[in-house]
Amino acid sequence: MFLLEKQHLQPVSSLLSYESTHTQSITRSVSKDNTIRYKSNRYLVPLGTYQTHSENLVFIEVKAGESQTLIIQEQVEGEILAEHEISLEKGKLIQNRSHTRDRSKGIDELKQRLISSFTDQRQAAVYLDEISKRYPRYRRDHFSIIQEVIQKYSASIDAVMTRCSTERLYSANFRDMAHHYHTSSHVPVQEIKALQAHSARHSEIKASARSLNTYTSILEGRA
Repeated sequence: MFLLEKQHLQPVSSLLSYESTHTQSITRSVSKDNTIRYKSNRYLVPLGTYQTHSENLVFIEVKAGESQTLIIQEQVEGEILAEHEISLEKGKLIQNRSHTRDRSKGIDELKQRLISSFTDQRQAAVYLDEISKRYPRYRRDHFSIIQEVIQKYSASIDAVMTRCSTERLYSANFRDMAHHYHTSSHVPVQEIKALQAHSARHSEIKASARSLNTYTSILEGRA
């Protein structure tokens, strides 16, 4: 059958080649040794990038220049994990010294700093652990969001943590809840003061008092 079909096969254009698609990011799987394969070589990503029970996919893009550069990212247009000059050799391990440092340690340090910012540190630890379980590959991004919230809304972070923990709200919900607490703690106060001033003005108005005889005349039809 193949010999019959072969007569009708057409060559594939190089523009459709999987490896030659430079304008869009393509994915690679991260191996347990924290490397990805590109063509005939292995390229190292930071230690700790590979996570158990995770999809372990990264996006790669090839940029042309004096020499071609392999860009490895967690997400399309996201954090760059590694940049390597593409090797023309085969069977090589391409790495940077910085990638031999365990990336997960930096995340753990960030997590501990976040926990120490809350009054109820046990509650904060449980909350951040849950984020790590739900979003193992993107926990750094989520921790960074919480760090921004702590810096911007420091007065209400304990209330926000309690609310989010109770209602099991994670990810960007923490930032949204902080914004809600911030706005609700300012706008209502202004409204209350306006209402109090309005009530005070109207409390000075006194209704005119009529004698009992006036009402008696109305009832008897004499008014």
